[in-house]
Amino acid sequence: MTEKKTREASLVIDDCWNKIGVWSNSSRLCPELETIIHCRNCPVYASVGRKLLDRPVPEEYGKEWTSVFSKISTQEKTTIRAAFVFRSGGDWLALPAKLIQEVVDMGVIHSLPHRNSNILRGVVNVRGKLELCFSIGAVLDIERFEKVVDKGGKYVSPVRLVVAEREGERIVFPVSTVYGSFRYAEGMLQQLPVTISGSKAAYTKGILCVEDFDVGLLDDQLLFDALKRNM
Repeated sequence: MTEKKTREASLVIDDCWNKIGVWSNSSRLCPELETIIHCRNCPVYASVGRKLLDRPVPEEYGKEWTSVFSKISTQEKTTIRAAFVFRSGGDWLALPAKLIQEVVDMGVIHSLPHRNSNILRGVVNVRGKLELCFSIGAVLDIERFEKVVDKGGKYVSPVRLVVAEREGERIVFPVSTVYGSFRYAEGMLQQLPVTISGSKAAYTKGILCVEDFDVGLLDDQLLFDALKRNM
């Protein structure tokens, strides 16, 4: 008899608990049950359990788990980011949500004397503090459009002022519509289509699909640098 057959023969067990024990359907039960009540309390049941636990590990089983534990996990972590989505003119845009300080009602924009710039609109009062107000649409060469009020009872977001801050630089800019925060994975950011060119392409990192419309994710560093040059 080979070593393998000898090992298999030594593991042959008599599962009496299934034949005459508590798990059997036989009318003839083990007389020991009157004393020990349940097979779990039987030394025969315990002995067989120890034998099963102490049996040698099959060669194939050992190789399989050695292969599993030796593999290095290559699963990449997915980074989730948040973008603040808004509309400037007729274009949907987004900035990193962490830059947005607050959204306030539209106020009066006071022009600055001796300044003639489409980008720097002037100053606006935000909670008692004068803030520089810029036009992102002017930076991106977005055409102005007449906002149409929906007569079907659908809510239309009013024009708002967005306060943003990046590395200590604080700006305010008007938006025609506020969508709000949108969470996305890095893989969701699509490349710019070839139809986008000029300033829009220069200041846009990529395209996000939000519900049923496309949103241009702006490069906040380039945008803030452009705004600072107009201060």
